[in-house]
Amino acid sequence: MITALAAGHVALALVPEPPFTRAMNFVLFGTNLYVLQSAATVLRGRSGRALALFLAGYLVLVVLALAILDRKPLFVLLAVVYASVFGSPLLLGVFVLFVLCFVVLQPYAFETFIPLVLVYGVVWRLRRSAPPFLLACLGGGLLALVLVLLPLVHLGFQDSAQTLGRTLAREDVRRALLTSVASSTVATAIVALWGIPLAYALARLDFPGKGVVESAIDVPILVPQPVVGIALVVLLGPGSPLGQWLAEATGARFSGTFAGIVAAQVFVCSPFLVKTAMTAFEGVPRHLEAASRTLGATPRATFMRIALPLASRGVLVGLGLAWARAVSEFGSILLFASSPLTAPILVHNEFLRAGTAESRPIAVLLLLVCLWIFIGLQLGRTLLPFAWRGASRRA
Repeated sequence: MITALAAGHVALALVPEPPFTRAMNFVLFGTNLYVLQSAATVLRGRSGRALALFLAGYLVLVVLALAILDRKPLFVLLAVVYASVFGSPLLLGVFVLFVLCFVVLQPYAFETFIPLVLVYGVVWRLRRSAPPFLLACLGGGLLALVLVLLPLVHLGFQDSAQTLGRTLAREDVRRALLTSVASSTVATAIVALWGIPLAYALARLDFPGKGVVESAIDVPILVPQPVVGIALVVLLGPGSPLGQWLAEATGARFSGTFAGIVAAQVFVCSPFLVKTAMTAFEGVPRHLEAASRTLGATPRATFMRIALPLASRGVLVGLGLAWARAVSEFGSILLFASSPLTAPILVHNEFLRAGTAESRPIAVLLLLVCLWIFIGLQLGRTLLPFAWRGASRRA
């Protein structure tokens, strides 16, 4: 097949045609000769199956680049690279992904190529050590995860740094981002004050009704966000008995205030910290705590020096999940405390006012803030156990 293509191109190059067309036919002739030489080198001593695969891949490039896209320079590039990397299965897989992303999925090239190469690299590295079934589960799951995250990755490529800088220069955008970060941090800290001790107690105690308590912790996950907003308005709103009493006795108001935002975020994020911390504490060996008590440590000291340091990674994951859930809260805040504006509320308002052109850069900025804080939490998850050990030795 390659020989026939080479002969056909050199014959076309000899026919009187426009100079560019003749030159391109000579280039295609040379490309086919290079492919022939590479095939002879790579396939020497290999089975007919390898030759069939080589020809099949080359035919796909011919159909795709020449017959469908009619882009001869692209075919030259792809054919040369294909012939060069065919002898390396790892590089050949990367080349296939490159063609898939940059030729077939051109509008989404960058956001698909990078994660797909990472998935391919992981599967390739485990191909000999992992059972085939587990490898298939991992590969399929990672591909599905790429599709799930594709909207966010694609969103991140939509605006330039200059556009994001101009958007961040807006006072309302900076204020909304600061409100979101500050309120979610306060809400997470409040949940941590009671959620971590509760998780430890549930992990260590058995009592009648424990299952009911654990189910009650999950209720905020099940309740739709607008229902949460209405419930908070009914309980703490200006016309409610409790809300009116708090306003008259202490001057505290929740509806339409920063405190109201925090209250809504505390409600929705608490299960993520409590349940994750509970699982982390259940993984701490109880005999270590028993040994600490035997040596004379108080229950509080045992919790601070044994249980909490050993469960610190899981607790930090719970803190990260709680913070992420708090900063993303929208529905209940929109109904209960839409002022001051949080970033999700501002994105919503800008989308209703001007569509994606105005709301998209704000959404990208919020995404970047959340990603950087997530990265910081992951670093803290790695470094926190060492900090706990150092503090314990100093104590």
